[in-house]
Amino acid sequence: MDEQKNTLLSLDVKFKVKDVLRYNLSVARKNIVNCIVMAFGLGVLVYFFYKMFTTGERIDIFFARHIVLLIVPLLVFLMIPWRVWKITLTQMQQPAFAYGVTYTFSKEHIVLDTGEASEEVAWDVFMKIVETKHDFRLYVNPISAQIIPKHNMNGEQLQALRNIIREVAPDRSQLK
Repeated sequence: MDEQKNTLLSLDVKFKVKDVLRYNLSVARKNIVNCIVMAFGLGVLVYFFYKMFTTGERIDIFFARHIVLLIVPLLVFLMIPWRVWKITLTQMQQPAFAYGVTYTFSKEHIVLDTGEASEEVAWDVFMKIVETKHDFRLYVNPISAQIIPKHNMNGEQLQALRNIIREVAPDRSQLK
């Protein structure tokens, strides 16, 4: 009975593939190796266009001789999103993403209930809480976060969640 009194907000969250993909793409952008590889691919692409516009050769001969310079960036710019897509599809098979999670917010903690298991997480665990255009992200470290998509909430619930976060984690929240 005390738990029900202490509950400030309860949300049933259903994840869409685009929610998980959006988060995974943000993680990929934070990865230093991906940044280096993308910079390398962009550099090769710039070099390719520079050579193309400064050459005296016919364009078809130029492409035949320098096709590798075009293939490298193409692979770079396709392989990273492809890898993120595969990770996202794998994650969508997990029960929390496939069937959803019920988040119960109180001033002391958050209860995550997947139906099969329930976990209580103290607010202190979250180092940063960010509101984006599409979701709330409760970061436990610089990369890993609990995501709460906004499409699961009405205006009242959105404001209630913002108020709870402002109250329990004012120094760690970045809300709109």
